[in-house]
Amino acid sequence: MENDKGKNKQVSEQNYSESRNTTYCITRRFGSITFDEAVKNVKNNIAKLGLDLVGEFDVKQYLDSSFEKMPRHLILMVCEIETASKLIASDIQMSILFPCHVTIKEVEDNSIIEVSIEDTDTTWSSSIKKDVMEVAKNTKNTLIKVLDNIEQLHVKL
Repeated sequence: MENDKGKNKQVSEQNYSESRNTTYCITRRFGSITFDEAVKNVKNNIAKLGLDLVGEFDVKQYLDSSFEKMPRHLILMVCEIETASKLIASDIQMSILFPCHVTIKEVEDNSIIEVSIEDTDTTWSSSIKKDVMEVAKNTKNTLIKVLDNIEQLHVKL
């Protein structure tokens, strides 16, 4: 791994059409809530749905020394014991793909908050086990509920 000492890199701006067409995640953008409100709402929704928040990774803190202007960007690692048990029972190698990820980040000069969930239908499709795909579908539906309940009135289309 290279270690660039200077902060000469820029975080590229991603347009909304690119975000919406990423196959491995489902993304929504919010223009009327702050980053901190989005984090709070996502964590509350995770808890309400009976999911476990098993880890957090602060991308900004980790990469800030590499970029001149690194927006806030948090990855939440989410799991649920029954789901994890079903995955491992079906395909022991699925442990490489969980916990699921939910990202919250500032975009468009930090004026928009983007929340993305892992599309488990896509990311778990590498398993050829039928049982895994059923679990993937159910997991995706649960994660979509996290998005649906953030602040529906604040969605930027």
